[in-house]
Amino acid sequence: MPSRYGAQESGWARSERGTFTIRDVGSQQAALKKILSLVEKGSTDPVVRRTAIQITSDCNSRDDMCELQAIFNAVKHGTDKIRGLQDGLRYIADPTAVDFYTGARRTLMECQIGSCAGDCDDHTILVGSLLASIGFKVGARAWGPDPARTEFTHVYCIVALPKRGPWPASYTGHGMDTTVEKSVVGWEPPKRKALSIWLED
Repeated sequence: MPSRYGAQESGWARSERGTFTIRDVGSQQAALKKILSLVEKGSTDPVVRRTAIQITSDCNSRDDMCELQAIFNAVKHGTDKIRGLQDGLRYIADPTAVDFYTGARRTLMECQIGSCAGDCDDHTILVGSLLASIGFKVGARAWGPDPARTEFTHVYCIVALPKRGPWPASYTGHGMDTTVEKSVVGWEPPKRKALSIWLED
């Protein structure tokens, strides 16, 4: 993952070109913290919360697994409940020299105007924001294919189930990777090199 990111988030950072700025990131841990700062911001956004409530409207009260599945399916496969998200959030790569980190509200706005796409960072931010907005404990996990090397090549959302715990001391969360064709709720890439940060950390 590059050591620079571009953040697109209304009201977060402004430049001559609007709401986009480029800043350096010192480490993968710093990158995950930036992603989670956008998740936290999204989790308290009324538009994001309303979207999560609409997506999970067919779930019974306190049915955590149903809510997880509904949000996972909406982002990965699509839902007719949200305008612009009928086909889900399509995966598309960032520019070669920079990572775009797009806030959940901005992503939903882009979906409404027909540009519903983002890379693994954007998927992580949208899924994490939707889940956190309805009370789930969420985090982000960076993954790399080779434990002997320093670089990470992928990021995805993790979530704690059940919503209110308790969780075993060794619990590492459920994967919510909506960018991989074969993924389902709980699926994760093969265990290699990983770095995880929870929103409350």
